[in-house]
Amino acid sequence: MFEDPKFWLLVSFISFVVLIYKPFKTMFIGGLDSKIEEIKENINSSLRSFTDAEKKLKEAEQQTADLDNKINELLSNAKNQAESISRSIVEKTSQAIASKEKNSLDRIKQIELSAVQSIKKQASAELNNLITNYLEGLSDTERKSILSNSVIKFKSLN
Repeated sequence: MFEDPKFWLLVSFISFVVLIYKPFKTMFIGGLDSKIEEIKENINSSLRSFTDAEKKLKEAEQQTADLDNKINELLSNAKNQAESISRSIVEKTSQAIASKEKNSLDRIKQIELSAVQSIKKQASAELNNLITNYLEGLSDTERKSILSNSVIKFKSLN
């Protein structure tokens, strides 16, 4: 048996396997362990990235909501300002119209008074001319009698 080359070949093979088993096992398991650690690190990195992405998404959603609120607030303020400006314009226009209407009515009254005075002056001048022409055609006694009657009537009015 010790002389048989097959026996020695078997012993050599077994000792070779035993001697190679430990380094091979360490290398194989170590390689797997490092791969497992690498995969774990990749998973953890992916989870961190996912968590960061979720945070950024929530922040973006919050910013979008804030922007929507600001836009709505700006629109509301703009609408209020437009209504205020519109009311102001309407009030100023109404005041201007009222002022112009009052000025126009005052001007019309002045024109009426001026026209009435002008008509009175013309009527008075015409009446004076008529009376003067009438009195010139009368005799002195007739004139004196008409004038004295007129003075008496005038005194009785007061």
